[in-house]
Amino acid sequence: MSLKNVFFRFSVAKKKKKAVKKKKKVFQLAWVYEDLEAEPSFFTKRMFGGLAVYCHGKMVMLLAESPGDREYRGQTFDFDIWNGILLPTEYAHHDRLKKKWAILKQHPVLKKWLYLPQDTDAFDSAIDDIVTAIHRDDPLLGIFPKST
Repeated sequence: MSLKNVFFRFSVAKKKKKAVKKKKKVFQLAWVYEDLEAEPSFFTKRMFGGLAVYCHGKMVMLLAESPGDREYRGQTFDFDIWNGILLPTEYAHHDRLKKKWAILKQHPVLKKWLYLPQDTDAFDSAIDDIVTAIHRDDPLLGIFPKST
């Protein structure tokens, strides 16, 4: 086999490998941030197997869709720990935010963040209120990304 044939086969194989693209996950919870999309600073970024939402220069939520996952480090929870909306915030804001929205929980893995499980009865109304607060740039919601 000539060097030309080897190179040709290698380049064809490489092209085929590039052509096989992994399908990006479509998030069913994407509707929650539709009202934020008009904000000039809005963008999303895939993170931790979920979709991080940024607005006003802060990460304001993380959409997580992995139903059935209720265990972490040998502890079992009575709710899916990766199926809902995580709200990045500072510990100092937890109590005030939980008073405002009593259905929020401290996330069992990312304890600095609050969590709204998708299967919560008042999920829709709570997330609507939270998105309104994010749109107003509520200082209690969101964290600024670390500079590198």
